[in-house]
Amino acid sequence: MNSRSVAIFAIVVAIIVGAALWFLNSEHAPHQLPPVTPATVTPNPSTTVQPPPVPQRPAVAPPLVERPSVPPRPPTVAPQLTEDDRKIDDILKRFPGNTDADNTNTAQALINILPTLMPDGQTEAAQHIANLLTDEEFNRVMPLWKNPGTNSDVIDVLGTDLMNRENKVMLPAMLEAAKMPKHPFHDDALSTLQIFLDEDYGENIPKWEAAMKKFLKAEADEEAGVEPKK
Repeated sequence: MNSRSVAIFAIVVAIIVGAALWFLNSEHAPHQLPPVTPATVTPNPSTTVQPPPVPQRPAVAPPLVERPSVPPRPPTVAPQLTEDDRKIDDILKRFPGNTDADNTNTAQALINILPTLMPDGQTEAAQHIANLLTDEEFNRVMPLWKNPGTNSDVIDVLGTDLMNRENKVMLPAMLEAAKMPKHPFHDDALSTLQIFLDEDYGENIPKWEAAMKKFLKAEADEEAGVEPKK
């Protein structure tokens, strides 16, 4: 091959290469497709599967509680007065009770009818007697107190009343009960003497009496302002 042929061949190759490059850069050349982005699928409300509805419990009203019917209160009936009540009321109305003398007379009248009353009437009368008598007049009821056969409830009323009286009235009365073993207030009387006299002589009445007199004298001297002997 001569030099002319080589030159022609080189020109032809250059033309082919240039044509190829032009074709590749032109719009007719195949291009790389862009990446495909998956589309977001919006669910169709008509085709979306909904969960089954939760059944609602029907509202149940609380059972009605019937209140028990309250029977009407019976009419108040005034208590029937007994014969003893009438006797006591008659005596209480007899004296107006404005003075100590009236109170003493009323108490004495109740003391007089006490044996004629039933046990409950005696107890009621004893309560009035204890309220009406002063310390100076308490000796009027001592016959009842010193009688072991007196209604024990009456004795209890008088014994309770004695605890609220002056020692010069209370202690001698307690000594009288202590002297009688069968007296309803015997044991309580001994206990009272022991507490007030701060001694325990048991059933030895003479010692109790001596101790009581000594105690009452010291108390009277103190009230009078007399100096105790040393």
